[in-house]
Amino acid sequence: MIRIDRPPAVPRVLATRGTQKRDAIVGAYDAAPDEYDARRQKFDFDGALYGHSTVKRALVIAQHAKCCFCESKTGMDGDVEHYRPKAGFSQGKGQRIEGPGYYWLAYEWSNLLLCCSICNQRFKRSLFPLADASKRARSHRDDVAREEPLFINPAEQDPEEHISFRYEIPFPVGGSRAGKATIEALGLDREILNERRRDRLKQLQILAELVEMEPTASAELIILVEKAKTLLEECTGDAAEFAGMARAAARAGYYLR
Repeated sequence: MIRIDRPPAVPRVLATRGTQKRDAIVGAYDAAPDEYDARRQKFDFDGALYGHSTVKRALVIAQHAKCCFCESKTGMDGDVEHYRPKAGFSQGKGQRIEGPGYYWLAYEWSNLLLCCSICNQRFKRSLFPLADASKRARSHRDDVAREEPLFINPAEQDPEEHISFRYEIPFPVGGSRAGKATIEALGLDREILNERRRDRLKQLQILAELVEMEPTASAELIILVEKAKTLLEECTGDAAEFAGMARAAARAGYYLR
């Protein structure tokens, strides 16, 4: 994970139709809060609205077409994910889903991220653990600022302060509670990711060895070394897949086992 620079400008469809939709569902809740709290009544969320092409495109640009959690490339195929789940939440894996969820944030720009389908649909789903569950906002009248989420929000925090890598394996920096919760609950240590990160490390190793060569043998070698330097820098840039791991490898000297 790396920090995401999400632009402050709210996509027009969220500022207009999203605001109208929010007002409607807040009004529906106010009319029958007990029904929604007990999950006997559910909100009619409009996925075509928060997943509108202009919303997704803005997230794709801000996140360099990468999943906000695992940094896999998604392009326009990623999901528009709600950091605070809109329809219901659970404090931990295996725990029941409680309602009604953060319904009032369903169309809030600040609550939306681009996510791959595996991280979103297989791992995060309705999970949203807090350090102190008693401070959870349960309706639009509550203040989410009182909450201390355990999942890292890459649009508000620097994930690299919480998660680093030993080779391709993620670990919580200094035992970070948020880093540990994010890695474990979102499956950031899953084998398919580790395999792909391992492949990237091998590429980095080759580039690093080229850069370390003495470029005096020939003009061709000088050009090759310069290309390797450029590629190495690109692999640690925000736009690169698995940039967080590549930066950790750079700090460690591009080591391999």
